[in-house]
Amino acid sequence: MQEEPSFREGVRVGRSSTDAAPAARASVAIGFGSPANDSGVTRLDLNDILVRSPQATFLMRVEGDSMRDAGIDDGDLVLIDRAVTPAHGHVVIAVVEQEFVCRRLVKQGDLRLQAANPAVADIVPAEGEGLEIWGVVTTAIKSMTV
Repeated sequence: MQEEPSFREGVRVGRSSTDAAPAARASVAIGFGSPANDSGVTRLDLNDILVRSPQATFLMRVEGDSMRDAGIDDGDLVLIDRAVTPAHGHVVIAVVEQEFVCRRLVKQGDLRLQAANPAVADIVPAEGEGLEIWGVVTTAIKSMTV
């Protein structure tokens, strides 16, 4: 039996629009150049690149392998934007039976949450059963083995 994904508590990410001046920036150096010369190295702020709606964006860690064929693996971090309107084909975080699940939203015929792993069943809400789409996954962040 496949383990269903679950999530630890979501963590808000990004900068608040009310912040007067950002404290320490979370940034990464990217580019190629001479180690003795700073030319070619640019500082990028991942909040500016990845977060569209700072007040509605959360970070969760994925547990389980139901979305592995979509490139989301156990232990990955996902950014969820609650301001994005969920549409057919989006990978979403949904609340099913009071548990968070990550699936692809399918709105063709009956509404369903499709797994990206053939060993995991899709979720099709029964008639009258509530289904809450909590947010849309915009980014998956992987840790590399070191």
